[in-house]
Amino acid sequence: AMSAFAAAAAAPRVAAPRRVSETRAVRASRTRVAAMSPSMPVAPELPLPDFLREPFKQVAERLEEALPADAKKQVLRAQYTSAVGLRLAFFLSQGVLSSRVSGSSNIDGAAAAAAIVKAVLDPEPRARVPDAESNLGNIVRNAADGRALSEAEAAEVSQFLEQHLTCIVNLFRDELDHLENGVYKFPYDLNPATAPASQWNPVDVFELSRDTLTDQSDVSKRRDSKQGQELLEKFAPDPERYPAYYLQNFHYQTDGWLSSDSARLYDFQVETLFLGSADTMRRQVLPYVSRYVNAFHEKNGGTNGAGMNVLDVASGTGRFLTFLRDNWPAANYTALELSPHYLEATRVNNKRFENVDGSGQLTLVEANCEAMPFPDNSFDAVTNVYLFHEMPKEARRNAAKEFARVLKPGGKLFFVDSAQVGDGKFLGMEKAFDQALERFPQFNHEPYYRDYSLTDLRQLFGEFGLVAEEEPTVAWVSKCWAFTKKEAVEEAAGAEAETAREVVEPVMVDDADEAAKAR
Repeated sequence: AMSAFAAAAAAPRVAAPRRVSETRAVRASRTRVAAMSPSMPVAPELPLPDFLREPFKQVAERLEEALPADAKKQVLRAQYTSAVGLRLAFFLSQGVLSSRVSGSSNIDGAAAAAAIVKAVLDPEPRARVPDAESNLGNIVRNAADGRALSEAEAAEVSQFLEQHLTCIVNLFRDELDHLENGVYKFPYDLNPATAPASQWNPVDVFELSRDTLTDQSDVSKRRDSKQGQELLEKFAPDPERYPAYYLQNFHYQTDGWLSSDSARLYDFQVETLFLGSADTMRRQVLPYVSRYVNAFHEKNGGTNGAGMNVLDVASGTGRFLTFLRDNWPAANYTALELSPHYLEATRVNNKRFENVDGSGQLTLVEANCEAMPFPDNSFDAVTNVYLFHEMPKEARRNAAKEFARVLKPGGKLFFVDSAQVGDGKFLGMEKAFDQALERFPQFNHEPYYRDYSLTDLRQLFGEFGLVAEEEPTVAWVSKCWAFTKKEAVEEAAGAEAETAREVVEPVMVDDADEAAKAR
């Protein structure tokens, strides 16, 4: 949604919003665990000799136990707000630079920063701004066509921008609430003691920023010429490997999903698009996971996910998988991904868990989620993040059926994807939000997005015995669900007996010629 109105944010100053007393009708779902202490950041590992490591660890644990809960919260809040503040400021700056490199818009960085300050200091940050008269859809279209904005249109875009930045700040507030109540661990990547060096090393960050800005120029040219299917010049559709719908330059990104460069830049590009909040949106499904894991251990014993088999479908770079493994390291995980390049990125991003005591096994599988190479009833949980909006209707239905097939009865599907039409009401701007969703596919080459945004997910998954027993959480422009498999999926009458399925080993390819040979 940010990119849907970025073209229209051509340097208007942020207008003061109209204030009303009505607050959001529905806030993000929260889990309060009174018995648990705040999720403290992990302390840095000191270069101690082996004979001192265990005594030092015990002293640190006792000190933490002795620290009052209020003091722990103060430490947690200080580190979290510092980390997300830096993250937001950095990716806001990156977004401003990206808009200027693309040449299609010129976002006013000072105006956006002022909106963030207002969102943080606003005593009623969830106040609703009425949008009954919104004309945002036409404004965005006019701006994308290069037409000048009137003063009234610029004010409306400023209002929309401010409302979204307020939603981002509220998203961080929600996560801090989860951390203070011990619902899930302090994100490892927000703690310099545990974050990957590539995320904080200035040289690595500069290289990613430079390459992303360079690629943004190519993306802009592709968008201007509506070239969203360049991949079809290199790859032929093959239902057994790459179906036609997959061979798209989604987001007009270079190489689609089929190059190592695309996989290397993806996370940075997504965080730039969502101003550093993409990981936080993904993590808003973790409270659902936490409740399920707690119930699993109450029934089966064990801790930290031990005894669980979890399938992460369409793992991408494996970023979300790292948060699962950080919280429940003893579970066994399987990462399924269609792109060999992104599957390799999953392997690299999960190296931090190798050779860690008590860590479960990770299996990498390159396959299409419409026909997964696993037996029926083989997983306790399935996770799926940001996939369905890039699949046509029939492919989504096939995938939903497969999710249900491989889940054990009573197992859970944890599902995260884009917010849908009507979800703007939770943010206080339903009409403007829906208009942005309508324009988003055109601006970002998302040919199946509009149909997805109108899909009844309860009905889709319910057809295969997956039932939503809890209300979904709207986390800014994402939505998180938990579905329970109530009964086995009925096989079609006359279906042939299922043959043994073979786990597909990752096949790494470096260019189009090698990819053709692999097929």
